[in-house]
Amino acid sequence: MSNFWDIYAYTASTPAYADLVVKFIDPEGQYILGILHRNNCMETRNGFFIKDLRVAKNRDWKKSLIVDNLSHSFAFHISHGVPILEWHNDRNDCELRYLMDYLVEAAQSDDVVKFNENRMKLRQFVNNYNEN
Repeated sequence: MSNFWDIYAYTASTPAYADLVVKFIDPEGQYILGILHRNNCMETRNGFFIKDLRVAKNRDWKKSLIVDNLSHSFAFHISHGVPILEWHNDRNDCELRYLMDYLVEAAQSDDVVKFNENRMKLRQFVNNYNEN
């Protein structure tokens, strides 16, 4: 994916946990350019952590997507959100393969946010939900 995207790990977990996971996934530090963690999220009164792209200074948000298994995590940036199912130790799970294909296609579009809006239709879903 690093051939198509600048990759940052953004987790609602603690900095120590985030560091351990990133070191496990990318031990040589070749692919993941940085880590954002719980301290870079906004915590709601209910204890949910919301990711906010505005913490990433000097980044072009129009070229950014947030992949997360908890859709409330990208509530501030619904047009940037790519929901993914949580993995449950299932060897037949193909979710990451589908995600890879989706992200490669998105990276090749002129406007990744528009691409994501048109494919995911999350804003439309939220608007329809709020109308009912």
